[in-house]
Amino acid sequence: MASVTPHRKKDYSVLGSFASQRAMGKCVYCNHCQPCLAGLDVGLNNKYYDLARNHYENLAVKAESCVRCGHCDSQCPFHVIQMARMQEIAGYFNC
Repeated sequence: MASVTPHRKKDYSVLGSFASQRAMGKCVYCNHCQPCLAGLDVGLNNKYYDLARNHYENLAVKAESCVRCGHCDSQCPFHVIQMARMQEIAGYFNC
C-alpha cells in the first residue's frame, strides 16, 4: 500500500514564467487558486463572465442602443419589461 503524503501548499509560481505575456493578469481558468474559502469555483466564475462579455462585444447592435420605444414590451407574450432589461444589460457590461 502506498504511503499518503501530507497535504502541502504547492508552489505554482514557476508556471508564470512559461505563460504568454498576453495571459499575464488574465484568468486562464486553471483553478490553481482553489480551494476558495467561500466555496466559489473561481475559474468558472471568470470563464462565464468572459464568455458573456465576449459574446456581447461581438453583437452588431448592443443593449445601450435601446431607444425605449416600448415595442418589444408590448409584443412579449411573457410580459417581460425588455426596456428595463436592456438598461440592466447595458449597465452590466458598463456601456
